[in-house]
Amino acid sequence: MTSPGVVPMSANPDDGESITDAAADRVGALQAEKYNDPRAKFGAKGWMALLAIAIGASLFTYFSVAARRTRLVETTRFWGPETITAIQLGDHVMLLPKEGSDFEPVELTAFPGLGHLRKALLHEDHYEWSTEQASSVAELCANEDDTQCVRLEFSDPSLKRFETARIDIELKRGIVGPADQPHRVAVNDRVRPALQHQIGLLMRVKQKRYDRRD
Repeated sequence: MTSPGVVPMSANPDDGESITDAAADRVGALQAEKYNDPRAKFGAKGWMALLAIAIGASLFTYFSVAARRTRLVETTRFWGPETITAIQLGDHVMLLPKEGSDFEPVELTAFPGLGHLRKALLHEDHYEWSTEQASSVAELCANEDDTQCVRLEFSDPSLKRFETARIDIELKRGIVGPADQPHRVAVNDRVRPALQHQIGLLMRVKQKRYDRRD
């Protein structure tokens, strides 16, 4: 006989398991409600932290790209956009002898160091802009003694994206300029020996065949 107010204990063990499972389900439901509550809001500090991370990442990307980007403002003014494009994209590059040079014309198209030569001519920090003069390298080579002059030709015979660009270089003084325009400028003291060394190596390459394209 059961006393009043006393809950009888079930003799069935399955009833105990059911009660335990129900309690566990209830706890899980409460936790889900807590984390999925639409009233829960992302705090101002959280948004500020995310914004700071996004701005930091953007600034890092910008300065990384800017640091690697070749500076072309002054070189584009000096060479002109067509010649800049030719230096960048020319798929047929020739090294030709001029006054004071004696070597066979050399095709540089597949030469491993061509990328360094392009960069040396493109980057505006490689020049001493205070030395710019309104006369051509060809005049210098014709009028000065002890010169060593060469010409670079950049052309695009396959795609024809630009006209052939010709650049004259006086190696001993480190003076460069477009072959068809009356101005020239000196490269700086760091680039001059590198340019002399690289082109000097190319001069000693024996060219078996030379198909000049005008």
